[in-house]
Amino acid sequence: MTTLANELKPRAAGPLSGLAWQPRRAAEALEALALRAGLPLPRTSGRVVGGLPEDPNRLGEWLDAVAQSQGLELDLLYTRHGEVEKAIQRAAPALLDVVGDGGVQVVALLRVSPSGRTARVLAPDETVRDVPVSELTAAVQALVEFQQVDTVDRVLAGTALREPQRTLARRALMGAQLANTHLVAARTLRLPPGARLIHHLKALSAAPRLMLVLLLAVLIQVCVLAAWWLIGRGAFEGQLDQGWLWAWALMGLTAVPLQAALAWTQGTLALDLSALLRRRLLAGALSLPVDEARRGGIGEYVGRTFESAGMEQMVLAGSFTSMLAVVDLTLAASVTLSGPAGWLGLGALAACCAVLGVLVARQAMLFRGWTEARVVMTHALIERMLGHRTRLAQEQPSRWHEEEDQELARYSDAAERWDAGTARIMTLARRGILPVAIIATLPGVLAGSSTATIAVGVGAALLGARAVTSMTVGALALIGSRVLFDGVRPMLEAARLARAVGATKEDDDGVPQVAPLTSSEAPSRNQALLEVRDVYFKHPASPRAVLEGASLSIRPGERVLLEGPSGSGKSTLASILTGLRRQGSGVVLLRGLDMSTWTSDGWGAQIAGAPQFHENHVVSGTLAMNLLLGRAWPHTQDDMKLARELCEELGLGDLLQRMPAGILQMVGERGWQLSHGEQSRIFVARALLQRVQVVVLDEAFGALDPVTMRKVMNCVNARAPTLIVIAHP
Repeated sequence: MTTLANELKPRAAGPLSGLAWQPRRAAEALEALALRAGLPLPRTSGRVVGGLPEDPNRLGEWLDAVAQSQGLELDLLYTRHGEVEKAIQRAAPALLDVVGDGGVQVVALLRVSPSGRTARVLAPDETVRDVPVSELTAAVQALVEFQQVDTVDRVLAGTALREPQRTLARRALMGAQLANTHLVAARTLRLPPGARLIHHLKALSAAPRLMLVLLLAVLIQVCVLAAWWLIGRGAFEGQLDQGWLWAWALMGLTAVPLQAALAWTQGTLALDLSALLRRRLLAGALSLPVDEARRGGIGEYVGRTFESAGMEQMVLAGSFTSMLAVVDLTLAASVTLSGPAGWLGLGALAACCAVLGVLVARQAMLFRGWTEARVVMTHALIERMLGHRTRLAQEQPSRWHEEEDQELARYSDAAERWDAGTARIMTLARRGILPVAIIATLPGVLAGSSTATIAVGVGAALLGARAVTSMTVGALALIGSRVLFDGVRPMLEAARLARAVGATKEDDDGVPQVAPLTSSEAPSRNQALLEVRDVYFKHPASPRAVLEGASLSIRPGERVLLEGPSGSGKSTLASILTGLRRQGSGVVLLRGLDMSTWTSDGWGAQIAGAPQFHENHVVSGTLAMNLLLGRAWPHTQDDMKLARELCEELGLGDLLQRMPAGILQMVGERGWQLSHGEQSRIFVARALLQRVQVVVLDEAFGALDPVTMRKVMNCVNARAPTLIVIAHP
């Protein structure tokens, strides 16, 4: 929600009267919308513990939890005040936060008409009603318009405008005053990226659309063959009269709309599948275990990310090209059998395909070598960019380019071998198949086949040659995508495992059971809030365990100091407590529940941390954005006020005064440069602003002088409900 409910004025009864759901029934609206929209609901055992939060600003978090418990997710559409209508037109199916005659309510948007003027919404009685999109837009915009209502009313009071001019003027004034104000226009309901692939394909209607592509391809080839038969027969028999020409032209014209329909259907399906693949790759990259992401270094990680884009293009282009080539090849084979070439032509076609198949398979090894050289070069480039200043200070200039030259030479050699092999294969496919197919028809021609049969045979030869060329192009793309898939496999596997966490049965889609909301009731001080029992952890490349039999019990309100020498596992334990790593064995309980029982965001909504300085970052953006990363966007005035107060308590008041834009000043690589001490306090503030029950600070005070550290400790002690501080002895 954008603001508090008591600050919003209910709108007069209008077209939305009786169509909006009360917030307490928002979970019912979500489930009913998913069923009516035809989204395949995964089989889950998930449920949401707890009801609607008292704070209306947290309705969105609660709805996220409800969606996760049902195996779905809500994608927030942030937009400017003046672009809400466009966002609504592309949001369906979605939930909209609106201001209705009962205050803040929820509208279940089912779909929007092609014209974009009428929307179909699901009413609380589960009937479908039509409502103007303009009314939905006004109801959503009212979430932020309360800020300017009094000002606009005073301006209009001094005018003599009448309706409808008064309404138009009011709308224009509101738009001008709130032009840069952002709000959540809609929450689009969709499957999460890590859901089973079969569910995503059902949601995209991939099977019927694929069948339509195949049908259109067959019809196009039938038209082409019929046109060739007509023109060929007329040419060979010397009877190319007007009727034959009109029939040939009719076949050609019939293929034109079919080609357009095929291009549209194939293109839209490819775009949807591409978006799905990108979402899964992104979700997997964000779900990668910390150690897995670090193992190859940032350079290799960036290189693999670049390769994922190539894999996406290759797999889609190769799949569609090969599929359509199979259709052409099947038709060419069937027509070849009925032509003068007969079985001889079919055998020649099969032999050519076999030879090309062997050559394409050999290309896979060359493509793998080229890819590895490219990834190594990308990794080296990123690493040298990060260590550029060190090289300037400690490495002789004459040796700066020795390794780069060797890497470029290896890359050039691998690229040359791949290009040469591809050129040979494509030359054989384009120039070698047609002569063989034509030669295969000669015995039938010499045997006295009819002119119609000869025409069909020549057409089959041309179609077969084109099909083999297309098949070769598709096969080369597919073998390339298969090689690139090995590089992005960890990301896709991480997305799948993230979905599977919490599965209780083999066919369960693994949705955790607890809402990611901090309970409104304070935990009992007699019970453990956070409990660690016999935790064991070993890094994949390490010969010994970092943690063995670690146990810890923390009650609400306690302050715990963890001390130990470097390498003793303090930071590893902190990363396990905050959910960045999973323990090898043992149990970690928060409020009596283990990590797999919570939603993906639930654990982080209860416990937050400030990692060590080298693992924490100031993101390029405003200081407010960096401080409020753990809160919902757009930030409310209360969020901004709390962030300023916390900065003052942490001794950052002078910094805010020096910044021209105050808390809205741009910081990061291209913004205001912050000292180590200022960054450390921002990291602490970021953890304290996340509304969590447990705060973990890992060596967060090392860059502070004694006076500042005392001030920061007093603030942390007053603000953190339960505190864990990790430090050296």
